[in-house]
Amino acid sequence: MRVVLDTNVIISATLIRGGNEDQILRAWQRGAFDLVFSLPILQELGRALFYEKLRKARWMTEEEISKLLQALAQGSVLVPGRVKVKASRDPDDDKFLAAAIEAEARFVVTGDQDLLDLKNYRGVRIVRPLPFLKIIGSASPHRD
Repeated sequence: MRVVLDTNVIISATLIRGGNEDQILRAWQRGAFDLVFSLPILQELGRALFYEKLRKARWMTEEEISKLLQALAQGSVLVPGRVKVKASRDPDDDKFLAAAIEAEARFVVTGDQDLLDLKNYRGVRIVRPLPFLKIIGSASPHRD
């Protein structure tokens, strides 16, 4: 199953060890799903992970962040970015939908309300992290 993770999901994984988003990344590392990226998503992620305010808040070191980025880039399905989408209230969010359509992904996982309000786009389900964890059967029993 192919899945697009919004940048906010990956950022949250670096901020809250053991949280839902961290569990999603660990599930991907175990092979629970195939992660999809496009170049615009990877570029945004690369910038965002090194924002100064995030550096101070995250539990991962600079080296761990670099290794994570490398693992994400090498271990994911990279789509060419030929599909263009105009569906979200925030045009910056359209790249996640476009990657999902291009890769024939089943889900976009996000905390972004502009995307969540769509619920479904051309057959792609748009869900929050916890419901996605339940779908893939990786939710920790102590988490709500």
